[in-house]
Amino acid sequence: MKRRFFLGLLSALFLASTGICSPPNLDFSGTWKLSSERSTPKRTGSVTLHIEHRDPDLIVETAALRNSGPPRYAVQRYTTDGKTSVSIGNDGDEFHTSIVWNGPCLVFSVEEHEDGRIILSKETWTLIDNGAALQRVRNGLNASPDKAERQTLIYLRQLPQT
Repeated sequence: MKRRFFLGLLSALFLASTGICSPPNLDFSGTWKLSSERSTPKRTGSVTLHIEHRDPDLIVETAALRNSGPPRYAVQRYTTDGKTSVSIGNDGDEFHTSIVWNGPCLVFSVEEHEDGRIILSKETWTLIDNGAALQRVRNGLNASPDKAERQTLIYLRQLPQT
């Protein structure tokens, strides 16, 4: 009996660690505002995301306001089934993005086309603080290992206004 329990537990841990588990019933929908204080490195300006998530469809509207200059807006339409989507960012760059579930996280593989060069990155989205915050961890893949780029962006869920 103990041996069967141990083998079952071991199998479950293996499947969870390899990301083979089916995606959890998580919903990233909502309005999210960047928390500069909690992000690394700290950011300037204001960024708001409006996310509509009905798996496998994921639509992300971004509004970015910087200290000077006009606001920038972008809408990206993705699917979480690994198919590549192409979109234009609020800075005019072209993005080729595929997204898959890895346990409770969404993992983005991004190929950014900017001024004739291609910038590769991975980004992982996780709901933290019992769903009150969205953590986006970006890892640049073009940099050498000793200069690896890593950003952690924290967005706070905005409550609907009544």
